[in-house]
Amino acid sequence: MSSGSRSPNGRDRRARSLAAGGLALAVVAELSSVGLLGLSGWFISACAVAGAATVSSFSYIAPSGGVRAFALARVAGNYSKRLVLHSAALRRIAAARADLFDRAAGADRAETDGLWSGELLDRSMADADSAGMALIESTTHVAVTAALTTGAVLAVAVSTSLVPAAVLAAGVVVMAVIAHRTPGTAREAEQHTRKALRAEFVTAVDAWTELASLGAAEQLAARTTARFTRLDIEREASARRRHRTTLATGLIGTATLTATAAAGSAPDAPTFVFVALLALGVLAQAEQLAPAAEARATAKAAHHRLTASAPHTASDTAVPEIRSWSTEHGIGFADYPLPPMALRPGSVLGASVARGATLVVTGRSGSGKSTLLRALASSLRQSTDARDGRPAVVAVSADDHLFTGTLGSNWRLADAAPTDDEIDEHLAQLRLNDSGLTATTPVGPGGRQLSGGELRRVCLGRALARHPHVLIVDEPTTGLDDRTARHVLGILTNLPDTTVVLALHDLPACLESAGHMTRLPLDHTSQDAS
Repeated sequence: MSSGSRSPNGRDRRARSLAAGGLALAVVAELSSVGLLGLSGWFISACAVAGAATVSSFSYIAPSGGVRAFALARVAGNYSKRLVLHSAALRRIAAARADLFDRAAGADRAETDGLWSGELLDRSMADADSAGMALIESTTHVAVTAALTTGAVLAVAVSTSLVPAAVLAAGVVVMAVIAHRTPGTAREAEQHTRKALRAEFVTAVDAWTELASLGAAEQLAARTTARFTRLDIEREASARRRHRTTLATGLIGTATLTATAAAGSAPDAPTFVFVALLALGVLAQAEQLAPAAEARATAKAAHHRLTASAPHTASDTAVPEIRSWSTEHGIGFADYPLPPMALRPGSVLGASVARGATLVVTGRSGSGKSTLLRALASSLRQSTDARDGRPAVVAVSADDHLFTGTLGSNWRLADAAPTDDEIDEHLAQLRLNDSGLTATTPVGPGGRQLSGGELRRVCLGRALARHPHVLIVDEPTTGLDDRTARHVLGILTNLPDTTVVLALHDLPACLESAGHMTRLPLDHTSQDAS
């Protein structure tokens, strides 16, 4: 295969050709289905009329051959369209997902740092699925209905007159208008409510002991009942829309048959049956325009979210500007504006740390420690390239996350190579074996089966497994007793080839005499930044 055929433009052309072929096969399959329905009805009626007549010259050979031809075309068309359309839809989904990850990987870190949460990524993946499946759920139904209506109107006009053909065409247009006026976000709202209910049930089961001790069971039951009520209302609204569409189908079908019977030259019985079944097939397909309109609106909203310049989040994740640098000899930063909650707001801050040394940022809660670390991590990621296969910067936030699974599966997110025995050795270095934790220990949703101190040490160990050039840790001793905290701080401050930045409320006694350490207080006038 040539390099040109592998190009994005070549892939786009193949994807469009595949989609066009799938739509053509879908039209052939539905035309064959409706043709089979109408011709079969006409054939049966004609046979009955011929059998009732005393003398008849009716020939069954041509109509029976037509029935068989339509049946074979329907089977082949349906099978082929499924293969081709699903292949085209999967290509679109894969392309949307790849574009999503490309944008996430290539986005400006200063603008998107912290935005790509698990929940947001899950929603974005669902949006990619919705955008890709629009080909099957929306575009195909619209194209098939248009082609089917055109063919049926021509067939009715030729077999009877223009009046019933015009009534049938006008009826399909009316159904299209009804579908277009259908609230497009109805399905998305119902799916959102279902997702909220599932998430709440999973959370309630996992945290039932805490909820019971808080006396929150009644409030939770009331909130869940309200969501069930909302889901029932959304279902009833969808049912009413379906009933309106069914009623419109019946009225239009009746009007078409009435116009056929009242035509200038009344058709014979086989022709009347042919028109009735043909109209039924067309209107049954036209009923799919309503869900197609909802699918199109859902895909449109999903496409808008996927192509937005940056993901939307309710939280304020703005990162202050900071100038930083990283060399083989260490890191540094300057011109960092102290936030309003600091003791000297409006001043600028700076520091430098040698390679293998430690910078400890101290200050009371709300003094801006976490904000400084987040700004420094974002700035260093932009200005530093990974060297010798090691990541330039790894940051461990105060609320780092573990995925549902085992300790080993979470550890291997950082380094896929270690065996369970090797991971057990790393856990022992952090004294997690004292609690009986091993690589096969399940952590539960979000790490809920671990204590706060165990969760903190697992996240630290996972970061250490990456062997970064710069390790930034927010509150490394949260949930740890004094003995374990000293042990963990000893590990973090004795990494000879890693520059470490820590945020702590106060400088522990075990670090006051430590070498290769710089303290940066944010709220003490008695000490200045070194």
